[in-house]
Amino acid sequence: MRMQKIVLIADIVASRKIKDRSAAQKALTAVIRQRNRKNPHLVSPYTITLGDEFQAVFNQADDLFIDVMSLILALYPEQIRFSIGVGTIDTPINRQQAIGMDGPAFYLARQGIDQLKTSDYLFTTNGLLESQQNIVNNSLFLVSHHISKWKASRLSVFRLLQQGISVANMTRKLELTDKAIYKTIDHGELKVINQLLMDIEKIINDAVAQQRKK
Repeated sequence: MRMQKIVLIADIVASRKIKDRSAAQKALTAVIRQRNRKNPHLVSPYTITLGDEFQAVFNQADDLFIDVMSLILALYPEQIRFSIGVGTIDTPINRQQAIGMDGPAFYLARQGIDQLKTSDYLFTTNGLLESQQNIVNNSLFLVSHHISKWKASRLSVFRLLQQGISVANMTRKLELTDKAIYKTIDHGELKVINQLLMDIEKIINDAVAQQRKK
């Protein structure tokens, strides 16, 4: 039975140049375990498939960019490419590991990774409605241009903002003043970027829903 799903394939940029590959691998393993517990929309969990690559399968895109930002922050200052493929999976879902499956959703996600490797961007999607594909990817290219230049402190504030954490609680978690946090949010346009990523999640969900009706 062909099933409409969302496939995420990601890889660490220039992983062979990482000085402490063991530490990076441990950080990646730890954050993957955390997101496998936290994200209720996973149908096949984050799985490391190669030394520098991992993938997962989702029913819907809610919290997808919380996962993405958690992964980016955990491996900072290393960068990660993320490709999202929306389409069918033609084989049974492996609910233990995201391996041994096949179908257009995987091909589209793989195509996106190959495209990203020829650019400086970190995010892309394939398989959306034709009228939305370009505007979503151009938005993601713009967001990745900004995020790739952020320091760890801004990434930390943004991740907490994504999770709906109040500024008062951010000050305790990050040991920053509320003034510093407000300044970070305002200067980085973090609320706008957060809303844009949530809108993209909704567009992905709408594309999956429409394809399931066909």
